[in-house]
Amino acid sequence: MNNIKHIHEVIFLVEKNNAQWTPEELVTAIGDTWGEDIHFGACSGTAFPKEYALDFLLNRQKVVLSEEGKIALHPSMQICDGHEEFENN
Repeated sequence: MNNIKHIHEVIFLVEKNNAQWTPEELVTAIGDTWGEDIHFGACSGTAFPKEYALDFLLNRQKVVLSEEGKIALHPSMQICDGHEEFENN
């Protein structure tokens, strides 16, 4: 498994397209952006496939689903220390 990014990259992708995607569209956008074999790691834990990225972010209150079923950043979302430099990529 060589194609690994930090999960914060998905947060930045959502931020750029805030409230435009359904969960299925996010998975497609992730594959289109980084490849179908992409896995994500977090500050702790092992890497997981793109299909689990949304659940990971929802469980940690980084994103929310709107009433219309679109993904948006959680209003109080904060990125853990040490990863802010990715925001401009």
